[in-house]
Amino acid sequence: MQINRHFRIFHLVAPFLACPLFAHTVSLTYAEITADEHEVRFSLRLPVPELDLLLNLDSNHDGAVDASELSAGRNQIEQYVMSKVGVLDQSRPVAAAMGGIRPWKDPAGHPFIQTEAVFSSPDRKFGRVTLRCDMLRDVVASHQTLAKITTAGETRDFVFQNGRNFEMDASPSTFDTILQFIRMGVLHIFTGYDHIAFLIGVVMIGGSFKTILKVVTSFTIAHSLTLALATLGMVSIPSRLIESGIALSIMYIAVENIWFPAVDRRWVITFFFGLIHGFGFASALREVHLPRQMLAASLVSFNLGVEAGQLCIVALLLPALFYISRLRFHEAIVRGCSAVIFALGSFWLWERVSGS
Repeated sequence: MQINRHFRIFHLVAPFLACPLFAHTVSLTYAEITADEHEVRFSLRLPVPELDLLLNLDSNHDGAVDASELSAGRNQIEQYVMSKVGVLDQSRPVAAAMGGIRPWKDPAGHPFIQTEAVFSSPDRKFGRVTLRCDMLRDVVASHQTLAKITTAGETRDFVFQNGRNFEMDASPSTFDTILQFIRMGVLHIFTGYDHIAFLIGVVMIGGSFKTILKVVTSFTIAHSLTLALATLGMVSIPSRLIESGIALSIMYIAVENIWFPAVDRRWVITFFFGLIHGFGFASALREVHLPRQMLAASLVSFNLGVEAGQLCIVALLLPALFYISRLRFHEAIVRGCSAVIFALGSFWLWERVSGS
């Protein structure tokens, strides 16, 4: 009977701790697409880890794809890209040429491969044009491409996801744009494993519903503030410093849970750390061209998506926490889970400080 109780507890807690070790693993390709009457040019930045999983680029298995391996895999990469991007002119495919491949790193140091695909129609003007870009979903099902599409001097944002195409002469509605940014916010929190670890650590010690509500509310207000400041360019802090600060916040909360499980006014420290996490959320929007005419709506929509994701996580946690709080060995469970969270935070801190 006692074994069965332990087994039930493990199944309540394990799903929230069995997350991958790498945080911020949102799988993204970045695209800048320019189009005129005779040519459509895709400038693509594809993440190296996903390409390596698909094409086995790391031939010496040292955990990195170097210049020689990139050169050796060039034909594979080009063939794959050409199979996943396309331009249809009134339902007719347009001929394309590749523009070479070269390495690129984002501000956080994550490796990408940059390449170009040019679709041209020198003899006739384009009519109704459809753009296709369905990258890397055969590796990561949730992979999506964040695109800036420029035509006739106007730049639009579009998210290629789930095989969705873009009709060149169709301007996205306000409602569609809002939905895109809400989805982006939800995806960011669900795949931002460091944010999830922090949330678990914050509510792990339990308390009344009112106490947990105060903690979650203070975190929400704080990260909404810095998310807006960073996205609008009013405050800028180096990405490595922010990511390291997020890891430290996870470690600190875990230590509090282990040594001071009855800490009062947790909402105060949560507010402070929420400011740091808000800068982390803003990193997801730095590569996206926010439409000037819908800047506020896009920012609010993304934040709503983040909040919706957080509420789902907390709603899933609460029944397990209330159940565990009634057990005799409640404190041992909290300390054990907090030790795991501390280990994750330590790993992320080492990873970010060392730049590995």
